[in-house]
Amino acid sequence: MQPLKVRLELLFELWQHPRYLGTDPLVLVREADAEDREVVAFLVSCLAMGRASLIVKAGRELLDRIGQPVARRLAEAAPGSWSAPLEGFVYRFFPARRVAALLDAVGRVLRTYGTLEAGWKSTGQYGWEALDAFAALFRTEGVDLGVLVPGGSAGASKRLNLFLRWMVRRDDIDLGLWSTLSPSDLFMPVDTHVLQWARTEALTSRKVADRAACLEITQALRVLCPEDPLRYDFAITRAGMAAKNTLF
Repeated sequence: MQPLKVRLELLFELWQHPRYLGTDPLVLVREADAEDREVVAFLVSCLAMGRASLIVKAGRELLDRIGQPVARRLAEAAPGSWSAPLEGFVYRFFPARRVAALLDAVGRVLRTYGTLEAGWKSTGQYGWEALDAFAALFRTEGVDLGVLVPGGSAGASKRLNLFLRWMVRRDDIDLGLWSTLSPSDLFMPVDTHVLQWARTEALTSRKVADRAACLEITQALRVLCPEDPLRYDFAITRAGMAAKNTLF
């Protein structure tokens, strides 16, 4: 076994446990009713910037303002009707008006395709082209989603790749709700923890978490674990958070 794979398996054994989900945004998805989990996962992943505990707090507030059942309320809401329920909501640089536009966009996709997975299937694309095409479903002319949903730039699409990890992989951490994709199709959600780890391991020399860095890191992990290159993502990020004292 390659030395890097040995180190990764040790990280996996140490950190790949549900007890470390407490402040991870995925905890909100696991708390949701089964019929809402796909949509909750997408919304929470869109907010997934910054400290995990603060993402959980913001995500919980957003879900409380939407009400239950989340997916049905979004699908049935009239466009433009989220301004009042979201008045005063803000997370980082995501103001209420932009989050309201996101809720409108998700509702539109649900009305058109029924589920987000069906929307993904409708793109008819594969690989990174599918990510861009899926993200484009939420954008219409004149709607400003900012960076809530990636806009086809050269970025790493970390939050969308995180959403896909939650939806496609299945274990004690990830839910595996989608059958459209295989774990082998996924790209690494590259954040600062993953990038720092990958640079230390010489998997990339990129200094920013861009698309090139994501592709280089993912390819290196596919060599180690072709069937499941994101097997170690949760463990890598938990170890990075622990090192920076931001785990809890």
